[in-house]
Amino acid sequence: MVLEIGKTSTIKNIIEENDIQAFANISGDYNPAHTNDEYARKSVFGRRIAHGMLSASYISAVLGTKMPGPGTIYLHQDLDFKKPVYIGDEITTIVEVAKILNPEKGIYELKTKCVNQNGDIVVDGTAVVKYIEENIHTSDFVDKKSNTFYSEEELAHLGLKKYGKNVLISRNAILYSPEKLEVGNDVRIDDFTTISGNVKLGSFIHIAQFCGLYGGDEGIIMEDFSGLSSKVTIYATSNDYSGNSMTNPMVPAKYKPGDKEAKVVLEKHVIVGVNSVILPGVEIGEGSSVGAMSMCAKSLEPWGIYVGAPAKKIKDRSKKLLELEKQFIEERKFLGGGTDLSIE
Repeated sequence: MVLEIGKTSTIKNIIEENDIQAFANISGDYNPAHTNDEYARKSVFGRRIAHGMLSASYISAVLGTKMPGPGTIYLHQDLDFKKPVYIGDEITTIVEVAKILNPEKGIYELKTKCVNQNGDIVVDGTAVVKYIEENIHTSDFVDKKSNTFYSEEELAHLGLKKYGKNVLISRNAILYSPEKLEVGNDVRIDDFTTISGNVKLGSFIHIAQFCGLYGGDEGIIMEDFSGLSSKVTIYATSNDYSGNSMTNPMVPAKYKPGDKEAKVVLEKHVIVGVNSVILPGVEIGEGSSVGAMSMCAKSLEPWGIYVGAPAKKIKDRSKKLLELEKQFIEERKFLGGGTDLSIE
């Protein structure tokens, strides 16, 4: 890439709760201003904010993948954090070539900033990088080595029972029995998620980092448009904790007569919050949401908002998303993406 003064490149990112949780896990920064709703409500911000360095990391993404691109070496970065960033904000990261400091050594000064959906600058700064274009086809290395998710070719060799189109499974996910995993279209499974036993995922599903789905023989079913936030655990199989049975997988089944296995079903548009647990036999009705750190030991009715341990309904959930679903499907149809959610 030829770098000239004034040349720019941008990316856009929407800040999601999963992003904040993942950044806290990676960085170790569990400041309650980022991770605790109650604390954040009492703070000067009034609600949880994203880590400042999360927004700043998007600058690195532009430099390393778009402009200058692969091979860029970071030498220096100044940052000025102007305004807080909240969950749901759309952040546009803009990098512009400001000065050519040393053309022989390929050293450049770049203006860097992140702007929210209102046009407010939330992060401002200046970067210095070294970049000398080399005659190397870097796409091969980026696609096959740096990409978090398996390629189409690699998916075909995982041995999945069935999978559809646009399936993103992290290389860091653990699939104990891939031959029992069925995946629909437009599904994303993030880093460090563990899946074992019979599991069937519909279409347009997101499973965030560090989740555990233990389907056993009875299985777990997640229907279309359902999702799990970070560290959600679903058990379709469980030991008996009463003392009437022995426990753990290293003990033969005949010594564990109290083990429970029962199918778990998350119907369409169900969303489950961070650190929640769902036990065998639970069915969560269409459109219900489960708040963070909840325990679901019994089935939940449709279109409710549930929180707590055990999970209890606090109010009805809006059905506006059904209208949005219709618009989404019509838009896909218009753009040629199809409306069939099945994987056949």
